[in-house]
Amino acid sequence: MNKLFLILVAVCMLFGCSKRKTSGDGIVSRFGESTQRQAQHGADAEPNGVSGPTVFLFGEGGGYPDNTLADFMYFVPLISPVPVSAVTSSNNTQGGHLLSYESDKTPDSFYVACEFRMKGLGSYLNKFDGDAMIEWNMTSAGNKKVLKNILNYIKFEGEGYGRIEAKGTIAGSVMTVDNVEVHFDARGAESPVTVGLYDVDVTKKKDGHYSGYNNKVARITTLTFNKSDGRPKMELKISAVGKSEDSLGTWEHIIGFLGNFFIDPIEIDKLGNETMLQFGLELYNKQPKFTFPKAKNLRTMN
Repeated sequence: MNKLFLILVAVCMLFGCSKRKTSGDGIVSRFGESTQRQAQHGADAEPNGVSGPTVFLFGEGGGYPDNTLADFMYFVPLISPVPVSAVTSSNNTQGGHLLSYESDKTPDSFYVACEFRMKGLGSYLNKFDGDAMIEWNMTSAGNKKVLKNILNYIKFEGEGYGRIEAKGTIAGSVMTVDNVEVHFDARGAESPVTVGLYDVDVTKKKDGHYSGYNNKVARITTLTFNKSDGRPKMELKISAVGKSEDSLGTWEHIIGFLGNFFIDPIEIDKLGNETMLQFGLELYNKQPKFTFPKAKNLRTMN
């Protein structure tokens, strides 16, 4: 009993033990304007002639083409509501491609699931602008003086297996994706994805900047995107949380498991959320490639 109490105390210290919020607004009849435009004019089309990378999904004869990991995971900078830098390690050989395809359809719903592989050596990191991320979170924090679990970075290290699933509804001839889940721990493999998180006291600002504390690292197993008419939120599921990537042992896995009950969804950019829903529809339709819209907040670094 004492050990369980200590675990719960540790979880509360890390996550604040606030009531978990839900995201998504249920079934809707259409995509947002940006994803409707892609559906009408093709994934390669952008009204200003500027687009993000193209990822190749299904090859001729049933193959699965390779992509660089930075292209394959381009949705990360795309969902960022604030400036974000992309850092690829030197001599990086990381890539990503699909491994399988399965789908199902009923008169009023559809489903698709594709396994994927992340392979190669090195790391790919997206780091979010600290002050801008804090200011963004403050816009919906009300009168809170302490903001919990501000997103610092998302990092892909080495190799792993994943699975992307999309579920949607059918109304007449209109197919709408309501939910997309990206799992990074398929085939029993450990997720190669970690995020840096920290807390901040917004009443303490020095020389124009905020100072974070209670820094922690969590290993991500699942990211979930839901259809939303308001400011969309991305749900996170973790397998472990600790002070550093090297300290994610048994104790940190226990805390991580319990921590899933207390992690609030993270607000993300609307275009990024809609793009992930559109990506799910393109997977269902088995489109050979998909071109992301331009991530307006991306700052590339080498």
